[in-house]
Amino acid sequence: PASKEKNSKGGRVVLPQEFLVRMEKQLGWPIFVKPANSGSSVGVNKAASFEELKNAIKLAFSHDKKVIVEEFIQGHEVECAVFGKENPFASEVGEISSCNEFYDYEAKYILGTSGLTIPANIPAESSKEIRETAVKAFKLMGCSGLSRIDFFLKDDGTVILNEINTLPGFTQISMYPKLMENMGISQSELLDRLITLSLEG
Repeated sequence: PASKEKNSKGGRVVLPQEFLVRMEKQLGWPIFVKPANSGSSVGVNKAASFEELKNAIKLAFSHDKKVIVEEFIQGHEVECAVFGKENPFASEVGEISSCNEFYDYEAKYILGTSGLTIPANIPAESSKEIRETAVKAFKLMGCSGLSRIDFFLKDDGTVILNEINTLPGFTQISMYPKLMENMGISQSELLDRLITLSLEG
């Protein structure tokens, strides 16, 4: 669920107690809070109490005017790189091993000790389902060029699409080019393909 409170940059964020109680009942603890339109896990926090939840929501509102409150999902955090236009294809599934409690900005860009396993250590049928779902989501959302699509694979085998990154990171440590390199597509070749695709209109 997404809160409709206004951005805290323009004033104080008021969080009614009944809203917090409803989040606890619907989602349980811990709860993840994130700005709706931010990237790179900026402003994302994990809350295990009402006080932490209030602080996490206020922090998220300092980055955006809309905030997303999500349940915690136990399982593998995996992702898939998709490339193309009319006939997109998906990479092998990669699995993230965060060096922090969760995969936040610090774990992504500062500490440099998070890992990516390609292919992910998951059942073959789950990997197939994730790749097929990634391509379907790419098409349904009208994506073009490149997108990184993130999933959770729950311990019971349920696949949950978490989010679509329509402008994924493209640095030496970013997951999208690493997933493509695993398919034999270098970063320079990937750039050439993207340029060609854009010139085709």
